[in-house]
Amino acid sequence: MAGAEGGEVSRKAFARILGAAPSYITQLQEEGRLVLSADGKKVRVEESLALIRGTADPSKAGVAERHASARGAATAAAEPEDPEGDETLPPEVAQSSDAKRRAKALADKAETDAKAAELDYRQRVGELLEAAEVEHLIKSAVATFRGSLENLPDTLAPELSAIADEGRIRVVLGEAIEHRLEELSRAFGAVARREQA
Repeated sequence: MAGAEGGEVSRKAFARILGAAPSYITQLQEEGRLVLSADGKKVRVEESLALIRGTADPSKAGVAERHASARGAATAAAEPEDPEGDETLPPEVAQSSDAKRRAKALADKAETDAKAAELDYRQRVGELLEAAEVEHLIKSAVATFRGSLENLPDTLAPELSAIADEGRIRVVLGEAIEHRLEELSRAFGAVARREQA
């Protein structure tokens, strides 16, 4: 490896060694699959290649080799000769990018499936209700309460007109209002019980 002091090169040079984009080197670093120099500015080539090989997914070897050979042909046609790129890319390294993407996609899918399963379970055990269902139940309870309040004057007028005592009128009004509030409370309680059922 020409120009690599003690087997250390820049990230850009390491990308050329791998035949990969610089963004892939960033990805490798974020995944903890690069061995850096003491100052963190250079990539230790041999150790990094060994680490990348050691963490490659062997089940993707065939696909990775096809991708690597296609990339190699395209790179050779598009780029001039690189003085530091005289090392060939091991298939395990080439496959690691595709393998990592697939592994991440599978992990994301597994996480999504787990969340969906948790939501489904919580709905089955009654910890959660669909928002549309709760909204419908609450709207229905409020509409019933409103109708009951609007009918209150028609319901109470005949009874109140016969009462001369102001204190008694207050008691009758208070009981009628309390009755409507209890009905609303029962309706909301039904929503809560439905959640717990």
